[in-house]
Amino acid sequence: MSKESKRQKITEAIFNRQYQGEVYILTPGRVWKSLVIKHFNKVKRGELSLDELVLLLETKGGVKFAQKHSLVRYPIKECLYFIAKMTKQDIEVN
Repeated sequence: MSKESKRQKITEAIFNRQYQGEVYILTPGRVWKSLVIKHFNKVKRGELSLDELVLLLETKGGVKFAQKHSLVRYPIKECLYFIAKMTKQDIEVN
């Protein structure tokens, strides 16, 4: 399996997974999940906290939330952990 097809398979698994609390995010899953994937390394390196990521998704990414940030943190955090698991990396989310 080529590196590109492996990457595509992982990306599809991330997009297709349902995260608990995802209903609080009104923007389509592919949109917000692709933004989480895009910023994963910044969170992993500690350059971006979970709260900063939530704010970034809302302000720059145009992601709409049905609940306050304290509730939408959970599906985003779960998505970050799933990305780490799929890519066999460790991540500390704060």
